[in-house]
Amino acid sequence: MAKKENTASTEVKEEVILDSERKPTKEEIKAAKEAAKRAKRQRKAAAALSERQARAGYWFILPWIVGVIFLFLVPVITSLIYSFCEVGVRAGGIKLDFQGIDNYIYIFRKDPDFIPALLDSLKDMLYQVPIIAFFGMFIAQILNQKFVGRTVARVMFFLPVIIASGVILEILSKTGMSTSVSLNASSNIFTFQEESVILKILNQSGLSPAIIDYLKSLVGNIFDITWKSGIQILLYLSALQGIPKSYYEVSSMEGATAWEEYWKITFPLLSPMTLVCVVYTIIDSFTYYQNKVMQLIDKNGVATGNAGIAAAMAWTYFIIIAVILVLIVKFVFAKTVYTEE
Repeated sequence: MAKKENTASTEVKEEVILDSERKPTKEEIKAAKEAAKRAKRQRKAAAALSERQARAGYWFILPWIVGVIFLFLVPVITSLIYSFCEVGVRAGGIKLDFQGIDNYIYIFRKDPDFIPALLDSLKDMLYQVPIIAFFGMFIAQILNQKFVGRTVARVMFFLPVIIASGVILEILSKTGMSTSVSLNASSNIFTFQEESVILKILNQSGLSPAIIDYLKSLVGNIFDITWKSGIQILLYLSALQGIPKSYYEVSSMEGATAWEEYWKITFPLLSPMTLVCVVYTIIDSFTYYQNKVMQLIDKNGVATGNAGIAAAMAWTYFIIIAVILVLIVKFVFAKTVYTEE
């Protein structure tokens, strides 16, 4: 039996070898060539489609590229050149007289307005950024709940972002909608009725004058803070809606309270968006139209014609902002931002 089985297996192997050594027929060769042609046509069609999509993509981003080159890079390079020159106007155009770093020395040593304006901008940033970030997170938590009129409330908080501009704020200010609230005697519509009582309570509370001044500045700028929080509220809303519901279901099954869920789930998962909101708020605070440094740059560049001094101020301001952002991202949020990796 063993010999018969060995003989049968040997015959099968010989048939397989003979079959593999067999020359393909004309029909098989023709079918293989047609299959190769079809594959080649499919590859060409795919390549043509990819090429068309790439061309369409370039056409879509062409306006942005043109804008970056001619409306951003050219002015940036020009302003950098101006910051090292004394800029004058003559009949044939602009005259540049290279001064080295004299413009930078002037704004730090001789200009009486730049350093105070810069310190004032830094002070505004220090108290506005945490308040706006906290306010945006708080309002986003409320708007993420289900209640009657939620859509209208979301629109009302985001509406300032749509219509926000220096012109609109100027119109509101001139028509009585002041962007500041005073704890002292005032006539604007946001003034507290019992101002003296509030100030008396604060003064008798034992708080330091610095804390009282901070609270007064917050109350005085409540309209401004609300006006600037629309983007942050939208960002926090998107982050809240991106948290998986299963996390809360599991935590509730384990007996976690709402307080524990917030600090163990919600707050850590909001940390990446908090970083985005802080960076955005810092840039928005430094470039706000009422910012004293921005007004000083505009004054020197337009009103007095000192384009070289204005450019030096602008580049110094830009470098300071960049350093602050790097420090915040690198050291403050480096170990506090939660990632799922």
